[in-house]
Amino acid sequence: MWSAVRKRSFRKAEYEESSRRLNNPGCGWYHIHTFAAQKAPALPAEIEPEEELALALIDIGAFRAEELSETALSHIRQIFDFFHENGKQMILRFAYDTAGKGPEREPGALSLVRRHMEQAGSVICDYTEDILVIQGIFVGSWGEMHGSKFLGREQMRELAAGLWRTTGESCCLAVRTPAQWREIAADAGGEAVPGKRLALFNDGMFGSVTDLGTYGGTDEREQEAERARELEWQSGHMESVPCGGEALWSGTPTGYMAAAQDMKRMHVSYLNSAYHPRLLSYWRQERVREPGCWQGMSGYDYIGGHLGYRFVVQAVSPARGNALNVLIENCGFAGLCVEAECLLVTEDESGRVSRAVLDTDPREWKSGKRTLLRIGLPGPRGMPADEKTGRIAGRSAEKKAHKLFLELRRKGDGRILRFANRGADERVLLGEIS
Repeated sequence: MWSAVRKRSFRKAEYEESSRRLNNPGCGWYHIHTFAAQKAPALPAEIEPEEELALALIDIGAFRAEELSETALSHIRQIFDFFHENGKQMILRFAYDTAGKGPEREPGALSLVRRHMEQAGSVICDYTEDILVIQGIFVGSWGEMHGSKFLGREQMRELAAGLWRTTGESCCLAVRTPAQWREIAADAGGEAVPGKRLALFNDGMFGSVTDLGTYGGTDEREQEAERARELEWQSGHMESVPCGGEALWSGTPTGYMAAAQDMKRMHVSYLNSAYHPRLLSYWRQERVREPGCWQGMSGYDYIGGHLGYRFVVQAVSPARGNALNVLIENCGFAGLCVEAECLLVTEDESGRVSRAVLDTDPREWKSGKRTLLRIGLPGPRGMPADEKTGRIAGRSAEKKAHKLFLELRRKGDGRILRFANRGADERVLLGEIS
C-alpha cells in the first residue's frame, strides 16, 4: 500500500516476527567452565559456537590462607584471554569452594577476601568489555552467597563496595537474593554499589516455591505470597541490568510457559544450557501451541529466543512533517543493558548508503512494551545525504526509489544488535520511498 509523504510515496515492508536464533550479544544460553587458579588452565579445545556467553568459575580456594600468587594472576589472565579470543562475553565468578563446603574453604579473615578482590581487580580492569557481569562477592558455597560467615549486612556491603571499586566501578555486579540486593544497594555513606549496576543471579529457579531459599517465608502459603511479592519487585527493579542463572528440576516440573512468565518478571537475560538436564529435556519435549511464529517449536527454543532483549518492528506509517512513525516492541524477557545507537539507513537504487543517528535510547525499549519512534526523513524534500560526501541528491534523484532501514549497534564495540523481524539481517527494512 502506498501513502503520501510530502508529495512522495512510501511503500511499507512486511513486519512479521521470526523465531530464528539471533545470537545477539549480552544475552542467551551459556555453559559453565571451571578453573583452579593455582593450575595452568585446561582450556577447552572448542567452545559452544552458538552461545554468546560463557560462565568462567575460577576456584581460588587454594589461597584461603595467603595472597594470590603472581602465577595465579597469570592463569586468570590466560583464562580471560581465551574467552576474549573466542568472542565470548564472560559471566564471571570467583569462589573459594566448588563442592558445597564454603565455610571450610574460605579465609579466616574478611581482610584477606578484600585483598584477593584487589588482586583479581587488577586483571579484571583490563577486560571489562569482555565481562557481562560478576556474580557474587567471592564467598559462600560455590561462590553463591550462602553458607558463609561473611554474609552479615555490613560484611556484604564492605565486600561488594570493595569489589566495585577494585574493578574500576565499571563492571556490573550480581548478588544471590533480592534481600541481599536491598541491603547492599541501600545508602551506606557513599560505599554502596549503585543499584543501576547491581543485578541478581538465581541458581535455584523453580527448584522449590522459594527457588531454594532465594525468597523467604515459613509455611507454603507464606512462601507463595513472598515469591509473588519478590517477583513483582524484580519486575520493577531488574530491567536495566543482566540477570540470570540456572533452572532446576523439582517434584512437579515447571512447564516452559509458566517458566517464561516468571522469567519475564525476573528479566532473565542468560540461562545455563546444561543444567538442570531433566528440566531442559522436559522443555524440549513441550510444543508451543499459541498461534504465531513460535507455534510448533519446542518450549526450550521459545525460552532461549526470549532471553534478554528481542526487538521487533511491528508497524511503520507516514507522519506529518516529512516523517515516519515506527512502532518497536521488545518481546524479550529483559531490556538492553548497554548503550547503543539506532540509525536510519537509506539506500538508493545504485547502492549508495547513508546513515543518520536517531534521537532514541534503546535501553528505554522496555521488556513487554512498545515504543513509538518518530523519524524525520533526512535532507531537503526528504532526500538522503551521501555518507561520504555529505551532499544532497538533486532534483533528478527525487523520482528514484530509496529503501529505508533501521540499524542498531552497541556503542562500545560497534557490534550489530539484530532485530527479530522475518528477513532482517544486520538491519531491518522499513519500506521504500520515492
